[in-house]
Amino acid sequence: MVSTSVLKKLVVPMVYVAEWILFFYVFLCIGAFNLVNFTNVIAVDMAWEEPTNLTTSFVNSLLRVLGIGLICFLYIKFLAGNRAYKRFKEVVWGVLFAINTVSCVICGSIVYGFNFIHADGMLLLITAFVSALLTIQIIMKQDFEVR
Repeated sequence: MVSTSVLKKLVVPMVYVAEWILFFYVFLCIGAFNLVNFTNVIAVDMAWEEPTNLTTSFVNSLLRVLGIGLICFLYIKFLAGNRAYKRFKEVVWGVLFAINTVSCVICGSIVYGFNFIHADGMLLLITAFVSALLTIQIIMKQDFEVR
């Protein structure tokens, strides 16, 4: 039989590696999403030019955004590690989601002028809302841990 200390020595490093893989996956998704939106800000300046779409299906994109948001919500709620490592992860995730919120609001105000009737505009608004909620969750968690 495998002892618990050996099992712990195998599982704990895999959890840390999985955490950083999740971070880089979310970072790449947010980066690609913002890159498409900023490309639309820069490249689409005439009425006849078509904006770049992230995907062809609004529902598919919406499910991805909500799924990643739910996974990040549960991950942030149940952070593992010692206190300093948790604080570091909270800061890194908080900065990532705060930057995403700000960039979504900037792109939405420039491209759509806060008129989010289009599917891409609604997706941008929902993404900003999910990122803002995750940022608020991290801030509230840090305030709760300080008290």
